[in-house]
Amino acid sequence: MSEWRVMTWNILGAQHPDVGEIAAIIREQQPDVVSLQEVQRAQLRHLAKQLGWHYAWARKHYPYSPLLWWRAEGIGILSPWTVSGRMRTTISPGVSTWIYKHRVLLAATITRRDGALRVFNTHLASHDADERLAQAKRVADRVRADTSPCKILTGDLNTTGDSEIEVLREFRAVGLLDAGGTVSNPSIAPSQRIDYVLLPAGATTLLSKTPDGGELWARLSDHLPVLVEFAVRQDESC
Repeated sequence: MSEWRVMTWNILGAQHPDVGEIAAIIREQQPDVVSLQEVQRAQLRHLAKQLGWHYAWARKHYPYSPLLWWRAEGIGILSPWTVSGRMRTTISPGVSTWIYKHRVLLAATITRRDGALRVFNTHLASHDADERLAQAKRVADRVRADTSPCKILTGDLNTTGDSEIEVLREFRAVGLLDAGGTVSNPSIAPSQRIDYVLLPAGATTLLSKTPDGGELWARLSDHLPVLVEFAVRQDESC
């Protein structure tokens, strides 16, 4: 069996969270890969430097103007292992990169001595259920087209209730299943589950862990980190 530890976390980078604290939390959990949403490139670079890790980043949108390029928000993939095969694509065609409604998908391959994992990271629409589902379909299409033998999807899916069922159905159709978990937002007193790790159909979930929340977590972000550990058989090429 091959085991992987994966973390996903929307860190609300525009509110300038303490990167040192975030790095300490990541280091304590010892994941093989961390997917971040709403992270600025400089924040991801500082995290990678503090941890001594590698990263890939994709711009999502400019909150203010391209003239303030350093304030651009995006999504990132961070790992102590080799990070290669970066792929970025827009999943909200026709939406300007100047507004928050612009959405992207980032993928990268994490390679260890005993195998490789293709990680997809995204942040779906928050207020429009129809557009969220359309974005999920576009993500599923890219996952389906990817020939990597072992793939996972991570991120802030922004989906609850009936929308959750529809969105997860799209990913189930391409062989990605919910690893299980609990509420992760808002971090001060979590009441909804919108942060996910989706695993290959042959994977076994060994651990799904999310903090209880509270003021200390709310100081860092409005989301809580989600940690999933899973195992796959060696013949599944993970």
